[in-house]
Amino acid sequence: MPPKIWQAEFKRLWKELVPLQGQAATVQGEMIRAVGRLSDEAYRNGNYNFRKGHRMLCEFLRANLKDPDVFSATEISEIDQWIDRILDSKNPDLSGSTSPYYRLTEKAVKWCQLKPDLIPHKPNSDLRI
Repeated sequence: MPPKIWQAEFKRLWKELVPLQGQAATVQGEMIRAVGRLSDEAYRNGNYNFRKGHRMLCEFLRANLKDPDVFSATEISEIDQWIDRILDSKNPDLSGSTSPYYRLTEKAVKWCQLKPDLIPHKPNSDLRI
């Protein structure tokens, strides 16, 4: 999917599914919120404030984005690698279209587009970001 298309779709999904505060009510919304929060921390703060909550968002993505109904085995392996790179929070890769943030956001948008029926999300009481 060309960058401008998925980026516009990300903005639409954020507006429609992500609350102003707290976790999203749907898995789709929480997935968009997770990639958005991780990207924001990396690009705005250089991961200076990367903490337990950010690791929890990574694990949420690992548990939900690696969907064999949506992605190939190769893509699932790449998703794991990108999450691992983000978890190496002291050295965020901010290289643009090849960064794990960019790639995971693109995959999250694709996942949401292929799963349009909203899935309820039970908030994690330990997650504070």
